[in-house]
Order: sequence, then structure tokens, then C-alpha cells
Amino acid sequence: MSEKNSNPYDLKTKKDEGYLYEEKPSGYLDADELINFLNRRKILIDRADNLPRFANNNNIIMAKLKRVGKEGSTPTIYKIPTDTKIEEILTSMKNNNNSLLGRKILEQKKEKILEIFDKAPSAAEYQKKIEAAVGEKDKSKIRDEKNSKCETKTSIARKVAESLGVNCNRKLVQSVLTDRRSSKLDKLNKIA
Repeated sequence: MSEKNSNPYDLKTKKDEGYLYEEKPSGYLDADELINFLNRRKILIDRADNLPRFANNNNIIMAKLKRVGKEGSTPTIYKIPTDTKIEEILTSMKNNNNSLLGRKILEQKKEKILEIFDKAPSAAEYQKKIEAAVGEKDKSKIRDEKNSKCETKTSIARKVAESLGVNCNRKLVQSVLTDRRSSKLDKLNKIA
């Protein structure tokens, strides 16, 4: 059985001089203060137990504070992140569907996908017009109109990404449309 790593984030240990701060230095926050600070900056975190992992993953500097009393673990304090670091974390969390912020953005993406799909004209109707048209010139004109007005999975993903400012791909569009609009998938323009 392997030994438990009591210092997984390589914080200073007893071997290092001055490894524990007696008092919290300026520019550092405890766990509750950091959560409040991040929540005010629209970085949603609701659990303090995963805060050291979050700080380590986002390169936020951590240190140990001298514990008062004999019970409990040694408290961890966190250096206040810079504005550029906050923007970097926000961008990362918006594009990660497992974070609280990412889950909110995912719901917005799904709504936007359905909104764009519902507003789009039906490619099947244009296909009927193409088949009914006489002459190659008329068919070509209707085909060009179909390609410019009807949506594809890729064009929907691109519009969602532009409007929300986050990544979106055609696989998400496909899964949302298959789940919620499976009977109307013929509205999509299929580029051959």
C-alpha cells in the first residue's frame, strides 16, 4: 500500500526555513475569502474542500498558515490572483462543461442552438423547389439560395460561438438537435 502524500501541492515543509506563516501576510486570502473574491469576479466556486486542487490547477500561489490549537489540518492561504489570471481562469471555466460556470454556459449554448435552428428555413422545402424547378439555371439559383439561407450543424455552432464568446462544435449541435428536435432534422442543410 502506498503512503499518503501529505504535501501534494509541494508547499514548503518543516525542512524549509519559515515554512509556516505566523499571521496571514498582506496579499493573501484564506479559503472563505478566496471563494468570496472569486465569486465576485464571476468565477463560481461553491465548495472549499477542492480549493487547493483548484488553486494548483490554475497556478494560484498557496502557503501554509500556523494552526491555532491542536485539532484540524494546517490552514492553507492563497495569494490574490491578478486580473490577467482571473481572465484566464474565466476563459478556461467557460469552455469546461464540468465547472459551475461551464454548466451554466452549456445551458445557454443549448438554448441558442435551438433558437437558431427554429428560426432557420427548412432545407427540405428548398429541396422540393429544386426538384420542381425546370432548367439548370433555376435549379442553380434555388440551390445557391438554399445554401445561403439554410443552416448546417457547423454554421449553427459558429453562430453560437460568436454570440456567446465560447467554443461550440457541431457535435454538441448534433446531440442537442437529436435530443430535442429529432423529428425536424430535415431542416438542416446537408452539404455534399
